[in-house]
Amino acid sequence: MNDKEEKNTRVLHTTWFGVFMIGDSKVLDKELFSKDPEKLAEKKFSMEKGEILEEEKNLAERWDGFSVTSKRLNDIGELWEGELSDLEVDLEEYSYQETLLQEALVKLGSKKIRDSIDFGEHLAKAVDAIQDLNEIINIKMERLRDWYSLHFPELEQGVSDEEYVNMIFQHGSRENIIEEKGWDISEDHTGGEITEKEEDVFKKMAEGLKDDMAYREKLHDYVRRRMEKYAPNMTALTGPKLGGELISLAGSLEELAKKPASTIQVLGAEKALFKHLNKGTDPPKHGALLQHPYVHQAPKSLRGKIARAFANKIAIAARLDYFGGEFKGDELKEDLEERIERIKE
Repeated sequence: MNDKEEKNTRVLHTTWFGVFMIGDSKVLDKELFSKDPEKLAEKKFSMEKGEILEEEKNLAERWDGFSVTSKRLNDIGELWEGELSDLEVDLEEYSYQETLLQEALVKLGSKKIRDSIDFGEHLAKAVDAIQDLNEIINIKMERLRDWYSLHFPELEQGVSDEEYVNMIFQHGSRENIIEEKGWDISEDHTGGEITEKEEDVFKKMAEGLKDDMAYREKLHDYVRRRMEKYAPNMTALTGPKLGGELISLAGSLEELAKKPASTIQVLGAEKALFKHLNKGTDPPKHGALLQHPYVHQAPKSLRGKIARAFANKIAIAARLDYFGGEFKGDELKEDLEERIERIKE
């Protein structure tokens, strides 16, 4: 570690070809980037997303008492208030050419397009698949409960869908379930007896439901990981499930970022909105936002105002994520919760 100097006499400055520690118009230390256009594009992409580069961390560890030239680096230093022109570094001195920057920018553009397609379109398809699976699972579950209740109606009471399916899949008949669980149930059952064929059918139905539920969990995990990577502000504010659904309803993160808060507020309520426009019914106050506890746990008379405040913050979060802004998800969430408390008061 070098001797400490007065604050602001050294500046950590990042260019497209490297990171430099500059003091008294001289380069004191540096970490140069690779001359591979693809890797340069990756660095630029990371910076646009608000990430701190490894090279910047390395210089920060080696020096004390410096300022930074980007708000992105606020966590490692205070923002420098001078002119960037005072920090110019001669790229040719380090054997870099402008043509390399042009190649990297082309690669960066291609990467943005690929990432946009991968994230937006794949996420929308995953959310659609989850919604389809929900319908399929609900139908199968209703059919299994309805049919199996002819044999063991007492199992209906106080048992979750997952427990219900697991018990039938593992044990099959009423007698096996009672024995395995050690339940004290009267022999005066109201259900009928079943044969081995019927028991096998129930087990197969339960096995199919278990597979569907497991696959749904995998899709939920996929949506969560993609949201955390590509839409961290949305994820912090709405959670991955609702955030993914809003992006799917809008068509892409780009489309969501373009929409005003008033439109985001009623995404998912298109039928009610159409009915309002054509038949003069009351306009919808919320769409998909109703599923979030902020809205559905609020008194009905306040849900509209809370949904509007929620939509305002979502609009900001979507723009931060799409345009590569810094992470403010926790701050947005805190502001929203304070606003909700004021509304309730």
